[in-house]
Amino acid sequence: MFNYKMVLHVLGFMLVVEGVFMLCPSVFAFCTEQSDRLAFGLADLLTLTTGGTLIWTCRNHPNQVSRTDSYLTVTAIWVGLTVFGMLPFVFAGSMRSVVDAFYETMSGLSTTGSSMLPDFDTATNSVFLWRAMMQWMGGIGIITISLVIVPAMGVSNMQTLTAESSITRIDKIHPKVSQMVKYILYIYLAMTGVAVGLYAACGMNGFDAVCHALTTVSTGGFSTKSESLGYFDSAAIHYVAILFMYLGGINYVLYYALLMRKGERLLKDDESKAYTYTILVSAVMVAIFLLVYNWGDGVELNFRRSLFHVVSLITGTGYAIDNYVAWPMQTTIILVLLMFCGGSTGSTTGGLKFMRLVIIFRSILNDIRRASHPTAILNVRYNSKNLQPQDTAGVLSFVMFYVLVLMLGTIIISFTQVNLQDAFGLSLNSLGNVGISIGSYGPYDSLLELNPIAKITMAVLMLIGRLEIFTVILLFAPSFWKR
Repeated sequence: MFNYKMVLHVLGFMLVVEGVFMLCPSVFAFCTEQSDRLAFGLADLLTLTTGGTLIWTCRNHPNQVSRTDSYLTVTAIWVGLTVFGMLPFVFAGSMRSVVDAFYETMSGLSTTGSSMLPDFDTATNSVFLWRAMMQWMGGIGIITISLVIVPAMGVSNMQTLTAESSITRIDKIHPKVSQMVKYILYIYLAMTGVAVGLYAACGMNGFDAVCHALTTVSTGGFSTKSESLGYFDSAAIHYVAILFMYLGGINYVLYYALLMRKGERLLKDDESKAYTYTILVSAVMVAIFLLVYNWGDGVELNFRRSLFHVVSLITGTGYAIDNYVAWPMQTTIILVLLMFCGGSTGSTTGGLKFMRLVIIFRSILNDIRRASHPTAILNVRYNSKNLQPQDTAGVLSFVMFYVLVLMLGTIIISFTQVNLQDAFGLSLNSLGNVGISIGSYGPYDSLLELNPIAKITMAVLMLIGRLEIFTVILLFAPSFWKR
């Protein structure tokens, strides 16, 4: 009924890819004589061996792929990569428990960015490098690599594409999806390289520049410092982070269109315009509240703080340069609303995505107009095209499921002796892949003392949020396994 050999074959291929990436911190650990070099070497060897074994034993898989096979494949890839990606932490004892190691790895691959690292001062540089590389892979690397490699294995790339919703809106810019994805990977690499150069030019040492570039472009948010980017008292570094967090929240397909000399698509895209306007308006509002309540030292610093955290939260990057939890209540309300938003579809961000928000907003406006003109025929338009009723209904359905999963996560976490406000913040942080929360678990507060059940719940929410709910939820439906 299911093409299990194909699923395991693709998983094996992706484990080999992860093992190749793991070679970087492994070699780095051996070259710099890090204390966890044997742990990284063993974890890498186990990952490569397992991946190679799966590829060999399942090499004769059938090429027929159903949509259900696609959902199962994508979920298996994320869970499998998380299990093997946490091995260096487990073998080296970098985390307090296996649950913490699993949480850290899922947080990295899902680009959530909340950490269970017990002590940043004693952690090795190989650990920091692996955390950064996981986020870089999770941001777009895993998706693009899988979409380039999978077609070569005889599997329909469009089938896999429909199961990973972060690049679903392709719009048929290029007839060959794999070719387009290769260009997207080149753009991603180029942005990472430029970010490394700018961070270094602004005063970061080479290692910190590489790690922060990997986690900024991927909108992941893992840092080498416990104070996040607040450690670097540099306006230039903060503005570089703002720039690349913002760029990471734009649909990468539009960058491809720009590369193909179709830049008007970027300027006319409803989602990108809504994303940009929301950032600017929110940043100005937060800065005004900070000025009114005499928070900070001067207009520029207040605006930089507000713009930084607005972009960090709306893209789900999770960097911080100030303890925004202590800011006036009005700013907290704005920031919490932004945590729902996310960036654009086809970006590395989580959340609801602005495409859905724009469609819902226009649907509400049509309902208001229809109250005054009952006989009017009003269509919801998006990017100058009329949407079908089932498209709008699908968006509303997704939002309803999003809220239901958010509430369910809040309830489960609250049962672990966490108050309701904090439970809601932790659930929203995880489902939206944001990385930082509100209440008692703000940007500079530790999650280490949370109950293991709460940590596992948050890790599952990260996976559900990263794969945009339906991909994972369908696996729990009995009908999924029956037909």
